[in-house]
Amino acid sequence: MGLFGTQKVSKGLADEAVAMVETYYQHRNLDVHDHQLTGSDGFGWWLTEGSAKIYIFVQDGPNGAVLRITSPLVFVPEHNKEAFFHRLLDINTNLTSCALATHGDIVLVVCQRPTLGLVQEELDELVWNIAYVADLLDNKLADEFKTRMYSEDAEANTKASPRKR
Repeated sequence: MGLFGTQKVSKGLADEAVAMVETYYQHRNLDVHDHQLTGSDGFGWWLTEGSAKIYIFVQDGPNGAVLRITSPLVFVPEHNKEAFFHRLLDINTNLTSCALATHGDIVLVVCQRPTLGLVQEELDELVWNIAYVADLLDNKLADEFKTRMYSEDAEANTKASPRKR
């Protein structure tokens, strides 16, 4: 599975979670259809909060449908990587309902939980939490470690001309 790709999901397992995501977008006065991700087998949406782009997925897990919310923050810096990763671990100790992770050279804030028992208020809170943490940390990490904030354009440029290691 790629950074933003979803796994194929059994529609019957995901209907309630998808309806909650649609309700979330309605409450935000956003058109859910304008924010759907295309080209995936599962269900995926995006939104922007401040400087952060948030991705919401409903996908198959080993025991049923799973809600996954993620936001790419920054690229791993070229230098001072040990201090950078130490800082990420320190930040993780104070996060609630989410964690920092990496995918290749990209640092993400992520949240994942089974959809079983999920209620609208929890989904709303999880999306808000990821958006808040992402918007707070992307600039802070970029400034502190002199690294680039994530953007889809920056990712495309990185793939086109890989950095020397």
